[in-house]
Amino acid sequence: MYLMIFIFIAVILFQFLPKYSQKISVLISKIVYKVTDGEINIRSEIKDLKVEQDTISMTEEFAKYAKIQRKIDKHTAEIKRLATARNNKIAVINIGVKVGIYVVQALTMLVIILTNRSEPLLMFPESWFYPFHKIVSFPTGVPGGLGVTCWIIACSTAVNKFTSLWSLEKSEEEKQIPMTERQPLDIPLD
Repeated sequence: MYLMIFIFIAVILFQFLPKYSQKISVLISKIVYKVTDGEINIRSEIKDLKVEQDTISMTEEFAKYAKIQRKIDKHTAEIKRLATARNNKIAVINIGVKVGIYVVQALTMLVIILTNRSEPLLMFPESWFYPFHKIVSFPTGVPGGLGVTCWIIACSTAVNKFTSLWSLEKSEEEKQIPMTERQPLDIPLD
């Protein structure tokens, strides 16, 4: 009985973990790939140059204005290059986390199946599952027994159906909210 509950909880956990892999990888990335002091200095230098550029008249001192603009462009390109390199590393972490979750799920289920392949989880009368009793009892082969594999498949199906119904219900609630009451996305523009 404890094994059945453990399998059910594991299936639920592995159903939701991939959906949160992006958040997990962002947390890991914030720890591993922090913004460097050099990048912070370059950003502050860009702000200072823009302030200085705002004080200069473009028509009267074009050479000085253009020189500052070239410095700003050079620093901006450097910031973009650093950000692109960091984003590429973050993408690798994101893929690694997602693949890691699926590998751990597969290994966990495989270990559970292999360690419990000889004994059924529950016993039922053989006539309850008559044409499918061999499938239900797989891999134990005990007539009327509920095998680990069948229980994992049943739990996965139930959790998938529940989450799909739950997401369908949430989307129906969103349709009922008028557009004027919805909050705009908070996307930074720089």
